Amino acid sequence: MDYKGKYFSVVGDSISTLLGYIPEGYALYYDENNKKAAGIEDMSDTWWGQIITRLGGRLLKNNSWSGSTVSYHAEFTPGSFACLDSRMSLLGDGDIKPDVIMIYMGVNDWASGTPIFPAEGQPENESFSGAYRIMLDLIKGHYPEAEIWCISPAVSVLRGAADWEFPYCLGGRHLDEYVEAIKNAAEDKNCIFVDANKNEIKVDALDGIHPDKNGMKTLADTILKMRGL
Repeated sequence: MDYKGKYFSVVGDSISTLLGYIPEGYALYYDENNKKAAGIEDMSDTWWGQIITRLGGRLLKNNSWSGSTVSYHAEFTPGSFACLDSRMSLLGDGDIKPDVIMIYMGVNDWASGTPIFPAEGQPENESFSGAYRIMLDLIKGHYPEAEIWCISPAVSVLRGAADWEFPYCLGGRHLDEYVEAIKNAAEDKNCIFVDANKNEIKVDALDGIHPDKNGMKTLADTILKMRGL
């Protein structure tokens, strides 16, 4: 696809939020204080903003919610889950539909130890694999012509801490399990899997998870490299 002039929408969690760019009522991570700490001034400093700009595209919607998971958790914020139609139906703007949808989700599912597959009798939306597939079905139902990028979480590093080790089993399950689930869901649903988890350069992050300005560039570079763009 020639991406020049194409409309891009984003589905994400805190890593993709930015003050002034997400729906009203959604939880925000990159507010004035965290923007300043990260050295992020506007969308040109975010991973998604850099990709859209470098490909000559246009931002349509950024549907990112800080703290959100793909899967349903009874104790989490109602309406925040990416497997809900109430979120996935908001990636367009009136009659304008996205040409490309970039999904960067899964960090909070991993951090919460969400099961990859449902246990016997457990709803599909309470497992990561099941919820991710539900999310993709909803997106494809609303935007059947869109190119969908299923991006796996990248490995990051705590800024300024050379001896810090990335917590691969943050929620009790290895991150690779979630990456594999994203890969399988993307392939089964005819979407594009982008393995950002194999980043050669680790993403600089304020707290080991949320990228600073330099980390955002690394993430954007990694995603574009894995897409061959």
